[in-house]
Parts: sequence; structure tokens; C-alpha cells
Amino acid sequence: MPIKTIIVDDEVEAREGIRLLLEEDPDIEILGLCKNGIEAIDMINDHEVDLVFLDIQMPVVSGFEVVRSIPGARLPYIIFITAYDQYAIKAFEVHATDYILKPFTDDRFRKGLTRTKQLIIQQKTLQRQEKSIFIADQFAQRDNPNDKRLISNESGKDESRLIVKERGLVKFIPIAEVIWIEAFDYYVKIHLWNQFHLIRESMKKLESKLPANQFTRIHKSSIINKLFIKEIRTAASSDLLITLTNGKKLKVGRTYREMIKVLLKDE
Repeated sequence: MPIKTIIVDDEVEAREGIRLLLEEDPDIEILGLCKNGIEAIDMINDHEVDLVFLDIQMPVVSGFEVVRSIPGARLPYIIFITAYDQYAIKAFEVHATDYILKPFTDDRFRKGLTRTKQLIIQQKTLQRQEKSIFIADQFAQRDNPNDKRLISNESGKDESRLIVKERGLVKFIPIAEVIWIEAFDYYVKIHLWNQFHLIRESMKKLESKLPANQFTRIHKSSIINKLFIKEIRTAASSDLLITLTNGKKLKVGRTYREMIKVLLKDE
């Protein structure tokens, strides 16, 4: 049974170098090369991955954040490959099978791969959930509990989801499930049906990430998903009020009234 492997590094030369070495091994099946942490998370969630060669210092999403963001049942074996030696203790604390420093020799690489292959082969017959729960328990500690922010997909604009980093975890929020968004002090609050996400971001930046044909700004502190509008009416005070399907009533700001009137005409 092939060992399904992905390579994650923000440097193309590093990815290609590892790929060439792995292609010499008949036990390895390379599923893909990822240039950032978001691509890695997507690939691990979408495929049965046995082994990941993972860089640590990458823009936006680090190697450790990639590992913490994978559901326990899907967590593969990890070999960290990095130019920095200061993360070695932390890597082994989270049960990485090896920590290879760049630049490395072919022999050093093969030794780490051989040792990890043996572990994978031994564990292949065990229930994946048992192994994953054991490994996932090692990632309880969070680097920065106050780090809650919107991040970008370096692969391009993705209008199907928002990508949010909360306490070192990367979360994907389906845009279709977002009912409305409000400014909340120095944060924005993203409301879904039964939950919300509070992230440190500006309304302007968040608005730029939303599909304009689906979302509209109705107030300096409110953005709504037009698909969840239940009613638009004029209140006794001549203010425009929008009622959403979840029962939330929102006032339309004066500078946004013309936009809502256009919306009413379109409907």
C-alpha cells in the first residue's frame, strides 16, 4: 500500500528538491505540492494523507498552525523541514517523527524518511482514530490566544468561504451560511445561524472579501446577506428597517438608503 504524501513549503526550489528525492522511493505516492499552509489544510482535509513534509516558517499560516488546524481523525505523520533549529524541541513535543534542518544531505533525508515509513507501516493496521486522537492531544497549547483575524488565500480569491485564524487554528466559514456582520468595538462579529465568530478586523477589509452580488452594507456597523432578508419596511420614525430570517431587526443608515431602494427595485 503506497504512503500518500504531500510536500508543503513556500519556496518552489525546496518543494521541487523534496519531490525529486521522494520520487526515488517506490513506497511513496506524491499527492501534491503545496506552497502555503491553506493549500496544505485543504489537501489534508480532502484526501487520505499518510505523511507530510512540512516547512515551519511560512507566511500567514505556520507549519504548527497547519497541524493544529487538522481534525484529529485526519492528522497524518509529520516530518518538519526547516532552516531554523529553534523549533526542534517544540516539534518533538508535538510528536513529529523527524526534524530535518536545511540544508540537508540526501542520506540525512533518507534516514528520516526510512524511520517514518517504518512507523507508518506499523500503524497502518491500527484504527486511524486511535492514532489521531493520541497525536491531536499534543496540540492543546495555543501560541497566541488573542490572535483572531481574517486571512487571505494566497491561491486566489475564494468567494465560497472566509478563512479565519482564531487562537492559532485556521477555520473555514462558508459564506453562504453568514447571515449578517456587525462592527463590535475593535472587532467584527460574523453571525451564522447558531454561532458567531469574533475576529479582529476592519469592516472595510471584510467587506472586500465578500461577493458584492450577495452582501450589502446597510450601516457603518452592519453588512447583511441579501439572501436572508425577510422584510424591508419604513418605521414610524421614517427609518428603514430590515428584518432578517433569524428575526434580527437592523436599521438602515441614512447614507445607505439609496442603495436599499435600488435593491427593492431589483426585487
